[in-house]
Amino acid sequence: MKHKIYLQLIGLVDKSIVVELKKNLELIFKKFKIKFKICSNNLLLYYDDYDSAKDQFNSKKLLKRLLKQAERKKHFRILGIIDRDIYLESYNYNFGVAKRPRVALISIYRLKQELYGRKKNPALFEKRMLTESVHELGHTFGLDHCENDCVMQFSDKITPVDKKPSNFCDKCMRKLDELFLNLD
Repeated sequence: MKHKIYLQLIGLVDKSIVVELKKNLELIFKKFKIKFKICSNNLLLYYDDYDSAKDQFNSKKLLKRLLKQAERKKHFRILGIIDRDIYLESYNYNFGVAKRPRVALISIYRLKQELYGRKKNPALFEKRMLTESVHELGHTFGLDHCENDCVMQFSDKITPVDKKPSNFCDKCMRKLDELFLNLD
């Protein structure tokens, strides 16, 4: 395996759900010989990352911290996972965000059924977490939003997240094939 993507838990995140995510990500990216590793220490949340008026954490600030870590440790890619609500200046909230070419961040906070007044559904939560992780990692590989039946479809609400697949369409897969051919 040539490439390794690090899964960095931020704040308090249940590591057991990330273990399952790691397995599923390895299946999605198997063709590209990518391994995933869960970082041993959680990244601490800082008060500076938090906006008390919004009661949310600033995605941009968290990405900046992840980027510093990726550069310092020479990581190929890093995916931050946080169980708190996050926002980007142009949106009230977001499920995830990426900064090309190395870092991505997902929030699992709004992926939980309980937030929408519904009964807990671990299988659906797991699928949502995988879908958003693959989507944000796709951005780190240079993929833009896609109109096909593809994980790279844009979603700003939970229903589109549930409707899109966790895999790349043929068009996006060809772009990834080309990228990895040039990386090797």
